[in-house]
Order: sequence, then C-alpha cells, then structure tokens
Amino acid sequence: METIDQPVVLRGDNRRFYFSNEREVMLAGPAETGKTFVSLLKLHTLLSEHPGAQIAMVRKVFADIKSTALITYRRDILKLGSLKEPHPYVKIFGGESPEWFDYPNGARLWIGGLDNPGKTLSAERDVIYVNQAEQLSLSDWEYLMRCTTGRGAVMPYTQLLGDCNPAGAEHWILTRPTLRLYQSQHRDNPTLYHRDGTLTAQGQRTLRDLSSLTGARHKRLYLGQWAAPEGVIYDCFDSDVHKVRAFPIPATWPRIVGIDPFGDKVVALWLALEPQGQVWNVYREYVGDFGATTEGHVRAILEAGQGEPVFFYCGGGPSERQARVDFTGYGIPLLPPAITDVWAQIDRVYNSIKRGQLVIHDTCPHLLSEITNYHRETRGGVVLDGTISDKGNYHCLDALRYALTGPEMPAAQNRIVYQPR
Repeated sequence: METIDQPVVLRGDNRRFYFSNEREVMLAGPAETGKTFVSLLKLHTLLSEHPGAQIAMVRKVFADIKSTALITYRRDILKLGSLKEPHPYVKIFGGESPEWFDYPNGARLWIGGLDNPGKTLSAERDVIYVNQAEQLSLSDWEYLMRCTTGRGAVMPYTQLLGDCNPAGAEHWILTRPTLRLYQSQHRDNPTLYHRDGTLTAQGQRTLRDLSSLTGARHKRLYLGQWAAPEGVIYDCFDSDVHKVRAFPIPATWPRIVGIDPFGDKVVALWLALEPQGQVWNVYREYVGDFGATTEGHVRAILEAGQGEPVFFYCGGGPSERQARVDFTGYGIPLLPPAITDVWAQIDRVYNSIKRGQLVIHDTCPHLLSEITNYHRETRGGVVLDGTISDKGNYHCLDALRYALTGPEMPAAQNRIVYQPR
C-alpha cells in the first residue's frame, strides 16, 4: 500500500524511534524537529502492515488534537489536499470531528482525549500514541499502559508511544525508569537541514524565529532544555536540595496526611516531621483513579499507612464538604484546612520550601513532576498574577497545601504533639 508519494528521510533518534518496538517510548525535543510527523508516519505504517490492528491517537484534551496532530495526519500522512475531501482508501468516520479512520485491511485508528476517553480507550489497543505527552500526568500515562497490555493483540508487540516538548526538570518523563527516551534534534528534520549539515531556506527562517523566543520558551522550544516554565510558582524548589533519597521514617516522628478527595484523581500524601530540624518529609504518595469508590480510596490509603501514627488527615476545599463527610464515613476523619485561601496555602508551602523545612523523597514521582511545572497563566508573554495554569491537573500539590495548612500544626509548636503508643 502506497503511503507517501516521495521518499521519507529519517535521521538520528527520529529514525530510531520510528523503528523501535520497546514497550513504552517517547520522542522528545524542541519545536520543529519533526517529532509529530515521525510519530504519525509510524502509526500509518503499522496500520498499513498489520490487518485488524487497533491503534489510538490521543491527547490530554480531545479538542486540542483536532487542530494539531489530526491536521498533520490528514494533510501530510494521508496527503489530502483539503482536510474535508475523502481519502481514496482510508474511510473517515465522524465528519469534522473524526472518531476513527478505517483502513482497507481492517485496521482502525481511533481518535480521542483523556478528558473524554469514550470508545477510544474503552477496549484494549495494540498501540496508543500520545501527542504532546508532557501535558499528561504520570497517572495518565500509567492508565494508558493498562490499555495496551496485549490482551487480544493483533500486532506482534504492543506499545505506548508519545512525542513531547521539554517541560520541568523533574517531569516524570525524565525519571520514569521503564520509558525509553529518544532525543529529536533540529538536524533530524530534513526540511531544516540538508544532508551535508547546512541549513535549508526553511531551516534558516524556522531557527531564526525559534531563536527569537525568550525565557523558558527559548530554553524549551529552541534549545530543547528541560526548564521551569514562565511564571513557575515554586521557583524556590531546587532538586539538589529539596529532593532526597527515601529512607525509613522513625516510628517516633509525628505524621500527617494531606488528601485531595475530589477530581479526576484522588491523591494522598504522607508527611513526617523530623523533630530536631523541624523538617517535613513527604515520603509516600497515593494516586487513585476517580472511577474507584470513596470506600475503595479510603481502604487503599489506610492500607498504605497501616500501623503508622497519623496526627491528622486534612483535605478538600470549602466546596468539598460532602467529600470530607464521605471519607469520614468510611474511616478517615478528614478535617478541613485551617486556611482556606488557595494563595495563602501556596504561600505556606512556598515558605516551607524556601526555609528548608520541606523535602520530598524520590518515592513521590507524581509530586516531584508537578512541582516544577506548577505555574501561573501567561497572556501575550505576560505572567498573570493570581492565576494557575491548568490548575485541575495538580492534585498532589493540592494535597500538599492541605496538609501544611491543617489544624494545629505540630511544626508550629516546636515539640512532638503526638507520640505513638
């Protein structure tokens, strides 16, 4: 089956990623290196070569994929002169918002988003491709892993793959040990560089535009560096100082648990106070899918901390009173924070980090990934005070601010206020 009307040049890690068959792979790099094109070409090849294959193309938000990767797929891979015209052999279902593409050999490409998985992720898939994977949380990625376990697979291997631009320095993509990370470079894009290493006319224009970016966008999209975004909220967090290797928590250290009880994820964080230096150690995290029952979340949280002394459980915003009632009913007496203003809670966390009174163990990858990406919204390159970009994605940081603004904080009393029996 003819897929592309002229030879495709694949270079460097773009080529290695294209031919990879590892269980989970990621192609990372700055803007305009050809990451999305290579990913979509890989999908098209797999769909063409494996009759009956079931493959999904997803993004964090479904609406975003229609104006990005889906356009590239229809225009550059299927070679449609108009995005509205039919394809000679690939049938498109769903009109202007396609739900799937059927290939003549029985293979199907599903289109969806994690905000509304629907049919796209309702069954096992041979391959799932995530566009702009840096927008996903670690728990999102792990959810997609469960959708590609190989049950009923048609292909000889199953794979979860993604492409991404660089994000924060502690992003889970960099620290996940089972993920094979490929690095795409501008030199890998044949529209930017000739084979002899000289720039094309398009390359000169593209790199000139990218080099003119400023701040974090320059570091991420031009240089390909994993750097904090503009308007990062916890700019005082230093991985070399505030991220520590996990160690057994002494039984005499008082502990508290912060819980974000409502949302697409339910999160709990365990904090233990080192009495001598008054330093909070975040040493365990629980991230549960919203689909589980409150009773199931409570049971899992209690089992994770079984036998450990807990000074209090604290969580939920002012509007989440019912969630606290539900948690209490199933065995976790969930108290409201003593401070309810979000930015006042953020200030408490910020000052704890800045003063060296908070460290995070390396056993908390979800929290570590969130803390270097937590940032204010920007508009026209201007950071907007009093705003949080994509604030619904930071459940671990919500749980952390609940914990540190709980009632009668033991840290403020300079003594151990709870002693286990």
